[in-house]
Amino acid sequence: MKNKNIAWSVALIMAVVVLFAAPRPAMAQFDEQTVMMPMPDGVKLATDLYLPKTDKRVATILVRTTYGRKGFANMILPFISGKGVALVVQDTRGLHDSEGISSTFIDDALDGYETVEWVARQPWSNGKVGTAGVSALGITQYLMNKKPPEHLTCQHVMAAPESLFHTIVYQGGAVRRALFYGWVMNQRFPPHVLQLILAQVDYNEMWQMMDLGQSYDKVRVPIMHMTGWYDLYTRGNIEAYMGIRKNGDPSIRDKQFLVIGPWTHGKFLGMFGTKIGELKYPDNMKYEITKVIDYFQECFYGKDRNIMDGPRVRYYVMGDVDDPDAPGNEWRSADDWPVPADATPFYLHTDGTLGANKPAAKGAMTIVDDPFNPVPTLGSREHAEQREPVDLRPIESREDMLVFSTPPLDEPLEITGPITAKLYFTTDVVDTDFAVRVSDVYPDGRSMLVTDGIARAQHMESWDYRRLLEPGKPYEINVEVWPTSIILNKGHRLRVSVSGTNFPRFDVNSHTGQYHNYSWDEIKKAFDEGKLEEYVYTPNPAPDAKVAHTVIDMSADRPSHIVLPLAPKK
Repeated sequence: MKNKNIAWSVALIMAVVVLFAAPRPAMAQFDEQTVMMPMPDGVKLATDLYLPKTDKRVATILVRTTYGRKGFANMILPFISGKGVALVVQDTRGLHDSEGISSTFIDDALDGYETVEWVARQPWSNGKVGTAGVSALGITQYLMNKKPPEHLTCQHVMAAPESLFHTIVYQGGAVRRALFYGWVMNQRFPPHVLQLILAQVDYNEMWQMMDLGQSYDKVRVPIMHMTGWYDLYTRGNIEAYMGIRKNGDPSIRDKQFLVIGPWTHGKFLGMFGTKIGELKYPDNMKYEITKVIDYFQECFYGKDRNIMDGPRVRYYVMGDVDDPDAPGNEWRSADDWPVPADATPFYLHTDGTLGANKPAAKGAMTIVDDPFNPVPTLGSREHAEQREPVDLRPIESREDMLVFSTPPLDEPLEITGPITAKLYFTTDVVDTDFAVRVSDVYPDGRSMLVTDGIARAQHMESWDYRRLLEPGKPYEINVEVWPTSIILNKGHRLRVSVSGTNFPRFDVNSHTGQYHNYSWDEIKKAFDEGKLEEYVYTPNPAPDAKVAHTVIDMSADRPSHIVLPLAPKK
């Protein structure tokens, strides 16, 4: 992807916060110094310290970044000036001014541990260290809990995945092509990183090292988890919150907090305004960035900011943006996530309808999936492909996409929580993908994307191993469709579409059993020539790739359907 949309997206987000929400930094209130912080293996990490001019020992906010530490001070110091807080910003291993060789995030658990404990030993520190950051800066925070530092006090993790395997690289088993190729290349990770990760298509010990889900029981600090319904990593923050609430140290299970807004990754917290995709939300969708500092003030010094004693979950219920009187487009609070809901199946019918009644007879429809002509992703190219509310009609007329819709709703329909599609199928190839999209169809016909998901067949038994299909044999597969919260207004329709591709958001399946077809030399050449985006957006299935003919059953005994979390009827 283009450098301006990838490599500094996080820095850009923070810069916008400063420009539009914060006073100018009072640098004179801080002493600045740079140290090369030693790690146990002798590698030194470039670290900037910003210490408030006071005789008192102070708490510290630590930011560990892959994006380059320079410039962060001007973005953060205005918010912490006069708060009795020091700031420490560090380049992660092998990137920018830090020594060593980067291995993406494999080293961040140990490096994070050593950094926190180093800070806590300094004469200006009161021993309390909190971490903050969004996206990659959130990943470094989550992974710190795999080796919990004694002096880690709390964390504020925004828009970050809990698992690099499940949420970043192999969502549903399919490669997140636009995100992964573009981000890794623009981060200038060493070539071996890309090759190593793409070679590990099963969930193994390498992936476990970069998965907080393997270590929820080690978490011993309060964490504020924040994400957006259209974020790149919606699943990650929610999974981390739920996992720690269930399996974290008992002392902090009730000190996990979750905030979910109607945001994308590039427009997190509503910083670029209220227009998300092709819809414009009310001003109430914005989040006050000063609440981040309020959270740390409460964690560090016990100052009551109505956060630690407030509701554990705050989530935005989206709604019809054209009708100011429509239900939704409001914040709600809850004691936990997911909120109570009735898991309700909506069945796919051969006449293109979608409803609560099972098919009464035999029926099926066929997807002809050509990997050389995939169904294109519709959405933003900002920080790779992301989900956002855009009109899907340009692709819904394709013959390789099955579309199912309810009649116009007689009353509003609220969907809040996790979603799963269950598809019964047979196919003539040894492997194939299933891409599912859910949309809100407005009365004027716009089919606005709400959420989506994908599943690769050869991984449907387990993430730990693969099993190829037997052509012609009947199967069933579950597709994880990422969660949402929305109220479809009266007169709208609910729509579900199924296809074999969603490219380049996900790499195409060659249908031969070969997991993916990539050439490091071609990727590097495209990057060096400034043609990475062209490469990423051009499908490159294997030379022997096959066209798949996949039959989706819609019969009484094999009723393909989607399970939606509907608000309980009052």
